[in-house]
Amino acid sequence: MILVLAAVAEELGDLPGRTVGVGPVVAAAQASRILAEVRPDAVVMVGTAGSYPGGPDIGTPCAARRVGLADGAARMGLGYVPRPPAPVVCDPRLLDLVPDLPRVDVLTAGGVSTDPLLAQRMADAWQVEHLEAFGVAAACAAHGLPFLAVLGIANRVGPTAHAEWLTHRDAAQDAAREAVRQALSGQSLAGG
Repeated sequence: MILVLAAVAEELGDLPGRTVGVGPVVAAAQASRILAEVRPDAVVMVGTAGSYPGGPDIGTPCAARRVGLADGAARMGLGYVPRPPAPVVCDPRLLDLVPDLPRVDVLTAGGVSTDPLLAQRMADAWQVEHLEAFGVAAACAAHGLPFLAVLGIANRVGPTAHAEWLTHRDAAQDAAREAVRQALSGQSLAGG
């Protein structure tokens, strides 16, 4: 049984599944609670995301190859993280369900990166920014569950991020949901 998770109901849309809330800490805690309750065999996260410089175009649905966590202050040289967590590699069998989607490396930050210099530094080895993916991926890893994120690109990371997200979020959500719907057709899904 595969469980579909999203940050908010608007991203989940008509897919059966659950929401985990906004931000990495809330998403990790809520996802862990949901996983203990539902006990799925695998998790697919669906949502919208931002594209770092050189990343996918707005409107593109993407599949996460790996998901990492970064601190903006550390990336700017204003602080450090003594033991940063290792990235979570997404499950290859779940990736096989979405063979036509571009594979991207997804970075979770504490907030939406709007500063151009920060966006450039966060983009080092990452193509996409998503606030909840690492929290959910870490919860799945703690529960020994395969994980995949399918994200629709709604904006470019940087100063125009919020305005672009408002303009493109519906189409990005639809693209990600449709990719998940097609991928999970015929699969046993956990209900809402």
